[in-house]
Amino acid sequence: MSRVLLNANNQITQKYNGISHKGVDLVKEKNKVADVIAHSDGVVVAVQTGQQNNPNATGNATYGNYVKLKHSDGYYTLYAHLKSVNVKKNAQVKRGDILGPMGNTGRSTGSHLHFELRNKNDVRVNPTPYLDKDLPNMKEKVDIIYQTYDTTKKRWLPNVKNDSDYAGNLGNAVSGVYIHLTEGNVKYRVHEKNNKWLPTVNNRDDYAGNLGKTIDGLQVESDTVKILYRVHLKNGKWLSWIDKWDDTNNGYAGILGREIDAIQLKIKD
Repeated sequence: MSRVLLNANNQITQKYNGISHKGVDLVKEKNKVADVIAHSDGVVVAVQTGQQNNPNATGNATYGNYVKLKHSDGYYTLYAHLKSVNVKKNAQVKRGDILGPMGNTGRSTGSHLHFELRNKNDVRVNPTPYLDKDLPNMKEKVDIIYQTYDTTKKRWLPNVKNDSDYAGNLGNAVSGVYIHLTEGNVKYRVHEKNNKWLPTVNNRDDYAGNLGKTIDGLQVESDTVKILYRVHLKNGKWLSWIDKWDDTNNGYAGILGREIDAIQLKIKD
């Protein structure tokens, strides 16, 4: 039985993919509409009302009428495209309370619920496993695990967890990087020295790099947690921590033209 639709099972019409669609679209079984209910006890932290259907909507208006709740474990749930809203900001709600009827407001092509789950950092994560179950326990720590390829010794070095150590062998340049999270997705890429940015890799689907060709830049990003990362220059020093991914000088770790011999990553609290 659904935890977000009243007296209904979940029929998913569009899945979460973590890139272009960071929620799940739902209707009642057999494409019927239903009242939308609170997944768990919580506090209403945001409400948007007065919205109509608008295929050209941008920003928060794409959600149409919506309700956002914060729960005792620090997670948030968001319920979008409602026909109308039955609750007010700062209200306390209980599991199963009706938030409003399913609707077709905002950027929507038919009556449905767009449901999002956000972690304690307000980052959208996959809600699919929790559509009929309790929310995850935020006390469960997410770890980032990574390793580098030693170009001189021609082998992968041991895995490192979080910032307890660094991945690399000072003095020997890096030509490959593996990164993954114990929960959620991380994407990353490296810049081949004096050449170009190589393709983006997700988790351990592949490694970032071209073994034998050293790297001079690194970019890391996750939709699950906030990641800080930095690199050590061969025959040089550790550079500053980076917390974003863009085309500015502060949007990647490294100095183009200078080989990297170690990397270090951590999850921002």
